[in-house]
Amino acid sequence: MSRAHRAARPALLVAAAFLLSACGIPTTGVVESGEPATGLRSTTTVYFLKNRVLTAVPRRIARRADTEAAVEAVFSGPDDSDRLSGLTSRLPRLPKDPTVRTAGATVRIALGFDTRPQFVQARRLLLGAALGQLVCTAAAARRAEDPAVVGPVSVTVTASVNSGDSGDNLWNTEGNSTICTKPDRTLDTAARPG
Repeated sequence: MSRAHRAARPALLVAAAFLLSACGIPTTGVVESGEPATGLRSTTTVYFLKNRVLTAVPRRIARRADTEAAVEAVFSGPDDSDRLSGLTSRLPRLPKDPTVRTAGATVRIALGFDTRPQFVQARRLLLGAALGQLVCTAAAARRAEDPAVVGPVSVTVTASVNSGDSGDNLWNTEGNSTICTKPDRTLDTAARPG
């Protein structure tokens, strides 16, 4: 190697290091992109039945645990693990997601049905044990969502066919969270006409 090559080598190494360090990517400041991913899921409490007794069950959900999420989760019914442990549900299957509105210690749940037979079956089922499941789930979620809620939580359920016409196509029932505080409360699971 010649003397000129040896002298040029350090200069070439410095030039190569300089070019490789920039890589043509401009510098940027901090990029805000929302909350960091945690991989954790929220947990809410839903009520199913075990031997005709209202039973609180923790349910993991993929979204923020609010009253609407809890109501949707209880309507989705027990999963395979729940059924293996003897949990059941008396709630009807819904053709569309319920609409849930909250204000203080009041929860209003609106259920819409596409056909009159779906509506009639839901109206028949939403008594006794099914109403207890829904009331206790909504009340527990409301208290968790808003710690300022004290005392009983009132839950009103409205079912309607299509547009919510009046008369035979609209039905209301109410429940109160005081039924949820009695441990081992056996509920009538037989459907009664509404």
